[in-house]
Amino acid sequence: MVATAAPDFSSGAISLALDKSPYTVQNGLDATTSDLSVRGAGDHFFLIRRYGTDTISRYAANTPTAAVYTYSTQDAGDQADSNPYDIVVLNDTKAYLIRYGSSNLWIVNPSATSEANFKIGSIDLSAYGVGGGAPQMSAGLIKNGKLYVAMQCLDNTNFSLPATQNGYVAVIDTSTDKEIATGDANATLKGIALPVRDPVRLASVPGSDAVLVDADGGYDGDFNQQYDGGIVSIDPDHAYATTLLVDDGDSETHPYGTIVDFAVAAGDRAYFVGSTGFGGTQSVYRFNPTSSATPVAVNGLQGLQLGPVSTDAGGNLWVGQQQPQPSDPAAGLMVFGFQNGAETVLDPLIGTSLNPLNIDFVSAPNS
Repeated sequence: MVATAAPDFSSGAISLALDKSPYTVQNGLDATTSDLSVRGAGDHFFLIRRYGTDTISRYAANTPTAAVYTYSTQDAGDQADSNPYDIVVLNDTKAYLIRYGSSNLWIVNPSATSEANFKIGSIDLSAYGVGGGAPQMSAGLIKNGKLYVAMQCLDNTNFSLPATQNGYVAVIDTSTDKEIATGDANATLKGIALPVRDPVRLASVPGSDAVLVDADGGYDGDFNQQYDGGIVSIDPDHAYATTLLVDDGDSETHPYGTIVDFAVAAGDRAYFVGSTGFGGTQSVYRFNPTSSATPVAVNGLQGLQLGPVSTDAGGNLWVGQQQPQPSDPAAGLMVFGFQNGAETVLDPLIGTSLNPLNIDFVSAPNS
């Protein structure tokens, strides 16, 4: 399933593609706002409408045009948009709602049959906010009974400035919903101080306790890239030590551009998208998430108009292709396998009509 948006961001919709050959797709499902994302969870998925809409909808995979529910992500006292970014599901009755515009991480019941029973708790992350505002929680991941929450910690008093400090990752015990002190127990902040700015994604490494963080480094008020990002590995087994696996460089030398998205296919194979900037092009690189070996450019995926990347249960790579202008190649999804140390084309393009924003997977039962 894919969240998609029009090139001018005037509208959005869901596309649902079959993740095995022959690849087929349904487009234009549940037309909606353009600031959205989707998240799979077993035999159902969630549509998250972000800034200005602030809702979450649940769908059964075999009925993707009829929402089971649509609930608000706003607290009664919220003065600003909660701007929900993601939902991280622990089990049928407990999940965590990542709210970029709020200091409170919601604990929710994803199976709630009424809006009154949806929110079942919250976790205060206001200590990470800069300038008295929200900490801009941007991503979440559950691994080994711990919830990892990435926060950008931007200066809330002047968003026209680049990120003024490195990001953080809070770690929460999912059995108690209490934050874990990852370093000095007497420190003001309990979380993991990252060596990069503006974290945007988290991923798990199979066969390892490691958690990866992708940070784009941030932008200034004119959308110029700052090259303060990269891909960081967090080692929970060694006091949550951080290692910069991939450095995005600096203003003079930045071989990959800004790292805007990534996905892990296997314990020794992952991918990231490097971008030359707004209005520029994107390229995909393969890297080993357990080593600092130099990333390898993926053949056929260099200097294009690309969007998100994701990997399915079989380790195949899915890459979104954007269509900024009508004269550009059509929007859709490219699918690649991996054999003999190289990517192989499984489908050159599954058309999605609108531009892919994010890709996730869901198990649709036989009807």
